[in-house]
Amino acid sequence: MKSLILPIRWFLTIASIYLAVLSGGSLANAAVWQSRDYYCQVTLPDGTYILPWYAMSPSNEGGALTGARRQDFGALVYLGVVDVKDKPHFKLDDKSLKELEHGYFGTGLGFLNDTKPISLGGIKGYRLTGRHRFNGRNYAIVVDMYLDHGFVYQVAGLSELYNNPLQDSEVRAYMQSFRIFGE
Repeated sequence: MKSLILPIRWFLTIASIYLAVLSGGSLANAAVWQSRDYYCQVTLPDGTYILPWYAMSPSNEGGALTGARRQDFGALVYLGVVDVKDKPHFKLDDKSLKELEHGYFGTGLGFLNDTKPISLGGIKGYRLTGRHRFNGRNYAIVVDMYLDHGFVYQVAGLSELYNNPLQDSEVRAYMQSFRIFGE
């Protein structure tokens, strides 16, 4: 019986090492950022021990809630809000998008390539895609915008490696993890 346990233990050890190599190393639990004040949550990427992500603390700029960057700055993610509670008739439409997109696209920042309607759990929004310049680097960018609870939520993902940031699995997972809570 003892001679059977050693080969099984050896097999399990080899299988564990093989799975760790295939997954690129052990993954830590991703950080879930949540705010009851803003009625939303998002899961920040964590990466692997070879290429980890770091949470970025928001500066004193209004609207920045959370974000993260890959260690090599090859990808970034960001969540921000624009408070429109003082504008009870505000609608997220083509006209308001022109005002909101200036933080991402415009002179010295980048170019808007496409805008299309999207929805998140019945909440209508827009997806903006294009190119963005940040910290001396050029990125492909995707920004999802939703209006709810008197806030315009701006969920952004940037990738230096891909022309479509959603091809980056960590950026895509971040974008898909965004949730808006009911009151």
